[in-house]
Amino acid sequence: MTVHLIVNPNAGKQRGLAIAGHAAAALAAAGMSVVTRVSAIPGQAIDLAADAAHAAGAARTAGQNDAVVAVGGDGTLFEVVNGVRKHCPEGPLPFPLGQIPVGTGNSFIRDLGIAGAEEAIAAIAGGVTRPVDLGTLRCAAGEFSFINLLGAGFVSAVAHGAARYKRWGALSYIIAVLQETARLSPGQFTLTVDGQQIAMEGVFVEICNSRCTGGAMQMAPDALIDDGLLDVVYMERTTRRKLLTLFPRIFSGTHVKDPVIHVVRGREITLETATPWLLTPDGETFGTTPIAVGIRPGAVRMFCP
Repeated sequence: MTVHLIVNPNAGKQRGLAIAGHAAAALAAAGMSVVTRVSAIPGQAIDLAADAAHAAGAARTAGQNDAVVAVGGDGTLFEVVNGVRKHCPEGPLPFPLGQIPVGTGNSFIRDLGIAGAEEAIAAIAGGVTRPVDLGTLRCAAGEFSFINLLGAGFVSAVAHGAARYKRWGALSYIIAVLQETARLSPGQFTLTVDGQQIAMEGVFVEICNSRCTGGAMQMAPDALIDDGLLDVVYMERTTRRKLLTLFPRIFSGTHVKDPVIHVVRGREITLETATPWLLTPDGETFGTTPIAVGIRPGAVRMFCP
């Protein structure tokens, strides 16, 4: 097997290259060939992943089993997913994906039972994979896939704010929550989930394929990455005090039991807002509402313990 590493050198306080080098040595010792591609600028991992997908697809045609692996955080995984989907836009990928987590949050990889780089390397060497769903996003900025979650409103404003404090690691999200709470401004939205329309004034909408955001925050504690459904978590209008009271509960997932938090599940989702809300697909910060969202069940297979 040839493993194509797509590396974000700036991930994890610029530890990406060092961890990629360690991973390459460990995988080579396990009998695998390794090709390393390093992203020099934001967004380049999409093209690098597309190139790797082309090579992996050709290898598959020749009867070989290649894999494409993101070395970085949730944002790097987002770029790699969208890169491989550029090469193979329809149907399941013919080769497995992986992630060696090096980023600030590393939210998605938790749902694969992987806590760190060493576990991820061992999983890739072990060769066991499982099917994972992908979300699809259509907005004015274009069409994209997401694997973790897609936020709009307050949660997206937090992600935009946290990006300014990345050097503080997971603490960056807490700083941003406090800042955005101070300027909380609920807005009118219309959410449609599998034909069911919900219109209200609210704070945020989070469309989740997996459970966590910002590291260990369990936004959608019951979400499953292989059930063919997206968990939609939304918050109705509330006070700053209430928001701050609920915030600590997101780490245990018990916030969803509060009456101001609602959870529905579905496959086809649209969101329209009275004024444009910022978006954050897989922690990336671009785009605004309105959006149309869907799901591709079992679109990828990913390495797991």
